[in-house]
Amino acid sequence: MSKIRMFFCLLAATLLVSCDPENHQHPDVLVGNWVSVSNAKDPALNLTFDGEYVTVKNGSWDYRPFTTDIEWQYYMDKDSALYISRTYYDGEDYNSESCVLDLSFSNSFNTLTLWYDPPFSSVRKYTLIRR
Repeated sequence: MSKIRMFFCLLAATLLVSCDPENHQHPDVLVGNWVSVSNAKDPALNLTFDGEYVTVKNGSWDYRPFTTDIEWQYYMDKDSALYISRTYYDGEDYNSESCVLDLSFSNSFNTLTLWYDPPFSSVRKYTLIRR
């Protein structure tokens, strides 16, 4: 990969995460460990928010976009949308990936619901509880 292409990939990822800083929030209500209420035969999706990154454990294709155990940068906007992004090196090129998920909390803030609407399949809903 050329240095110019790598620069533009990194610039695009940075702009995605840094645009409109007045609209960014890292709410304390997200910070902590969240575990999916899932099928008992599958390992539960585990998301840990630390204020800047969300760490994924037990990622799988069934939990798209959380398909692998990795770390994403995140922020939440004023409209309760969760933006996640990451830049990674696949051995040949730098690539970036980003997604937007709608979110809501229960009245007690102990249940988090995420909706992901992928481009070529149906909406996915994940319900997670605070652990």
